[in-house]
Amino acid sequence: MTKLTRKQRRQIARDNNEVFSPQYNGNAPVTYAEFHGVGNERFNNKYVTIAEVAQ
Repeated sequence: MTKLTRKQRRQIARDNNEVFSPQYNGNAPVTYAEFHGVGNERFNNKYVTIAEVAQ
């Protein structure tokens, strides 16, 4: 199986009227909170607290 480039995947999504979602190492992107859990994240040279979201 040949890997497609980002440009090729975007073009296929446009041709099929689908929403393009980027892939990072073959997976969808994850946020800091999803990867590490609740904690601090650097944003605009300040540390902000990630609040736990009730689901």
